[in-house]
Amino acid sequence: MKHRNLKNKEWTRMAIDSLFDRGKPEDWKEFALALRKDRQIALDALYMSEHHTEKGAAELARVLVRHFYGDDLGLE
Repeated sequence: MKHRNLKNKEWTRMAIDSLFDRGKPEDWKEFALALRKDRQIALDALYMSEHHTEKGAAELARVLVRHFYGDDLGLE
């Protein structure tokens, strides 16, 4: 996903914010592949899901984290 105002392709919190705002299905696939390989992305996604106004996207991110990590990251 090409993130607005970002020069790298890493899944930072800003990149996750961009995904929540305007991510397309192929962006979510790319995110899911990265998420399952990197625990920090999962933690950042959980943080962003708690602080983002796009609740549908936030919930999708929480579902993906739960799918890959279960309750190991402090999910309720």
